[in-house]
Amino acid sequence: METHRTERGADRINQLVESAAELFLEQGYDAVSIDMVISRSGGSRRNVYDHFGGKEGLFIEAVTRLCADLSNPLEQLEIPKSGEFDRALVSFARSILGIVLQPQTLALHRLMASKGHQFPRLAQTIWFGGPENAARILASWIEPKQADGQFRADISAFDLAEQFLSMLVMAPQLRGLVGIDRKPPDKATIERLSEAAVKTFLQGAISRETKDRA
Repeated sequence: METHRTERGADRINQLVESAAELFLEQGYDAVSIDMVISRSGGSRRNVYDHFGGKEGLFIEAVTRLCADLSNPLEQLEIPKSGEFDRALVSFARSILGIVLQPQTLALHRLMASKGHQFPRLAQTIWFGGPENAARILASWIEPKQADGQFRADISAFDLAEQFLSMLVMAPQLRGLVGIDRKPPDKATIERLSEAAVKTFLQGAISRETKDRA
């Protein structure tokens, strides 16, 4: 019986946190009240104050879980070590755009853009679990290619990775964040964006004819 009560209590707290996360993403931190969370999830104000100390603690727990949801798919990404590296990079780019442009990820970035100054540790968690994590994964793929002369070595692998990700993500992410693109891009658009970023990153924007004349 005690185990059953414990499981029910844990489920109730999980529902509370999940409902709080949904509301914070939908309406922002300031517009959400404890009563709104309870109305959606059930439970009581006592649950909130006993487990989280209040709205701020509940917000921290909710966003921490959202950060884990963001970083987990990145941690599972693998870039093929063999084969043509332009195709491997396109595959990686498609995966990154699929994660970055999903509505929940955009909503989380909007939320922390508005409240990151108030919760700097949470903002750092999002940064290190998201953009920094993606750059680290890509840099670990670039480093061996620098060692064998396939990639230039006068720029660090991490800087190259960040430059690629900025070129790939910045414009479509910004369009999503400000609401110009109200739906995630379709597969054809993601493929086009991925291939364009890879070609520019690997070959540059200058045409072969121009290079030949230089």
